[in-house]
Amino acid sequence: MSDQLKERIRQLLPRTIETRRHLHMHPELSDHESETAALVARRLRELGLEPRTGIGGHGVVADIAGRAPGPTIALRADMDALPIQEETGLPYASVNPGVMHACGHDGHTAMMLAVAEILSEEMRTRAGTVRLLFQPAEETVGGAPRMIADGALKGVQTVIALHGWRHLPVGHIGVMAGPSMAGADVFDITVRGHGAHAAYPHQSSDPIVTAARIVTALQTVVSREMDPLDPAVLTVARISGGTAYNIIPDTAHLAGTVRTLSRDVADRIEAAMRRIVEGECVAAGATGEVVYHRGSPPVVNDPAIVELVREAGVLSVGPDAVTDLLRPSMGAEDFAYMLREAPGAMYRLGIGDGAPGHNAGFDFDDRAIPAGIETLCRSALLFVERHSARP
Repeated sequence: MSDQLKERIRQLLPRTIETRRHLHMHPELSDHESETAALVARRLRELGLEPRTGIGGHGVVADIAGRAPGPTIALRADMDALPIQEETGLPYASVNPGVMHACGHDGHTAMMLAVAEILSEEMRTRAGTVRLLFQPAEETVGGAPRMIADGALKGVQTVIALHGWRHLPVGHIGVMAGPSMAGADVFDITVRGHGAHAAYPHQSSDPIVTAARIVTALQTVVSREMDPLDPAVLTVARISGGTAYNIIPDTAHLAGTVRTLSRDVADRIEAAMRRIVEGECVAAGATGEVVYHRGSPPVVNDPAIVELVREAGVLSVGPDAVTDLLRPSMGAEDFAYMLREAPGAMYRLGIGDGAPGHNAGFDFDDRAIPAGIETLCRSALLFVERHSARP
C-alpha cells in the first residue's frame, strides 16, 4: 500500500493546496465558520458521504464505513481563525479585515478533506469506521465540548488529531506520551478602593497602586510556591483602571491566564492567588475579588495510541523524521476534552521556520501537507486493521 498511498497523495496535492489557500483567504472566527463548514460538507457529499452539520455549532461530522462492522476511530481537524489583521502580503492573504488563519487551521482542514477522499477508497476493503470531525471554535475553547455533547464521539474507541508545529523541520512528526500540552485557565481580578483627586492621594485608597502590588506579588507564585519540576505559567496579560490624568479611580482590573500540566497544580495556584489578592487589599484598605475560570484541561496522550502514531509516522516519513518530543508545550488545545472521552493522541506536524502562530505574519507551509495526510491515513488504517483482528 505504501507506494500506492504516496501516489494518491501526490495526485491530490494540488487540489489540497488550492483548498488550503482558499480557506486562508476566507477565514472565519470561532462560531462563525458557516462558509467553511458549508465547503467541508459539500466536499464530503461529493465523496458519497452523508455529513451531519450543525454539530456543536458549525461542526461537521461524517462516518466512512468499511465493508463490515468493526472499531471506530475519529480524526479531528479544527476550522476557526483568529481576530488578527494579516500582514503576510501573500497573494492568498485574508480578504476578511481583522481575521486570519494564524494558527494553521486552514492546513488542518484541507488535509482532512484529502484524508476523507483517500480513506473513502481504502475503507472499502476493511472493517470498521473512520469518523471525521471538523470542529468549530477551538480558539475560544468551546467547540470540542459542544461537539461531544452533541454525540460526536459516541461509539468512538480512539481519537487522533495533528497540529502544525514551528519547532520541527517541515514534514517531520513529533510524538509525546502523557501530558503534552497545558490546561488553560483564565482569571479576572477586581480591586475596589476609594477614588480621589490625583493631587490629594492621601484622601484615597488607590486601587491602581494595590493592583500593581498584586501583579508583583503574583510573580512569586510559580517561582516560590510551586515545585520547580511542575511546569506552570501565571501571566497577568491585562491591567486597566482610571479615566483621566488627575483622577484616582475607585476600581482597577487585572486579567490573565494560568497554564499547568495538572489540575492539582492549578488548584494550588488558584488558592495562592486568592490569598495574595486578599492580603494586598487588606493591607491597602481596599477589597478584592478573584473570578477564576476553569478552561480546557491538559492534553494527555495515551501511550498506546502514541506508539501507533509513531509507527504511522515512520511508515510515512521514515524513522529519521519522527521525533520523541522531550518537553510539553504550555500552549493549550481544547482537543483535551475529546481525550477525556476516548483514549487518543495529538501529534505535531513540522512546518519549519517562519512567523510564529497567532502572529500577523504566520502562514502554514504547504510542503508539510503530504506528511500530514499520510500520517493521519496510516494511523486510522493501522487502528482499524489491528482492532478488527481482535476476537
